[in-house]
Amino acid sequence: MASIEVKEIDITNKKMMKQFIMLPWTTKIYENDPAWVPPIIADQKKLFNPKTGYFYEIGEVAYFLAYKDGVPVGRITAHTNRMYEEKYNKETGFFGFYEAIDDLDVAKSLFAAAEGWLKKKGKTRVEGPQSFSIYDSVGFEVLGEDIMPVVGLFHFAPYYKNHAEACGYTKCIDWHCFLVKKIDDYKPYLKDVRENIMKTQDVKYIYYSPKELKKRAKEIHEIFNRAWDGNWGHLDLTQKQFDMLVDELKLVAVPELIVFAEKDGKTVGFIVSLPDMNPALKILNGHLYPWRLIKALRSIKKVKKIRTIIMGVLPEYRGQKIDDVFYLYTIENGIRLGYTESDCSLIVETNYKMIGALKPLKGQIYKTYRIYEKKI
Repeated sequence: MASIEVKEIDITNKKMMKQFIMLPWTTKIYENDPAWVPPIIADQKKLFNPKTGYFYEIGEVAYFLAYKDGVPVGRITAHTNRMYEEKYNKETGFFGFYEAIDDLDVAKSLFAAAEGWLKKKGKTRVEGPQSFSIYDSVGFEVLGEDIMPVVGLFHFAPYYKNHAEACGYTKCIDWHCFLVKKIDDYKPYLKDVRENIMKTQDVKYIYYSPKELKKRAKEIHEIFNRAWDGNWGHLDLTQKQFDMLVDELKLVAVPELIVFAEKDGKTVGFIVSLPDMNPALKILNGHLYPWRLIKALRSIKKVKKIRTIIMGVLPEYRGQKIDDVFYLYTIENGIRLGYTESDCSLIVETNYKMIGALKPLKGQIYKTYRIYEKKI
């Protein structure tokens, strides 16, 4: 019988951290999976490094590797979050970054290790996967597992949900991806927005530029934290988190797809949409080698889908149809730039207002990520 051993990693152990990061490649879990888009290895290293990763400012994390006959075959993290404890409860801990071969003994060993660590921290409930927060990678796919996710989202082996359920985890909440097909069909809706809504608004709409972003960064940070407060599991973005997001945005921003709303002399809302670059990122296979970058850049020209990654309006300015105008700009400019489909994600199943706003655009759920929970 094969021997399975789970080890907690000392984060200063470079060899074991490399094994942790490279496990999806070394195990060949996704070797024949066309939906997998490998994460950028350099980004993973930055996230896990205590000097550069945002999470170490707000929480504590343990990394575990499972070995089968001495070979790495699975990984998981267990973490606690001080911001979560201050806002919600002190009983909940989290697991994340789960990857493993399809072996229930390996799965049970990994989950047991994570749960054991959390118990020692006084936790009685586990939630996940969250890697590290709901604004990073959340959930295992329970719908649309065979579809490549859009930029910023991740694909996991279809059997991961079975692993979680076999280890006693049940549904906590679902997050949906909506797809708006044939965005050119919605010109009548856009005409109504332009003729009946925009004329009655005293709102100025400004396209993204590095200068505008720098000018509005502080207000955008505030808008995000206030607009999303009350959404399931929301925690304010720390300054380090926000700065990391801004730095990433600068690399991929398309000015016509990022719009700021200004009223009463201040920024009151914004929308960010991006071309779906995941087909290009798949070509990179996690590495930023020049020849792969050239090939990936060429493939971006073939992209026909955009993703609305985030939208926020200050609570006191809601009800003024600012979100409708944001959709107008996104769809009109998307059409002009040659895009044919729009993804809106992730939207938690309890965000009825956002889901309702997609009804005029006939947005359909095509992918669902599930967060699980378990009492320990």
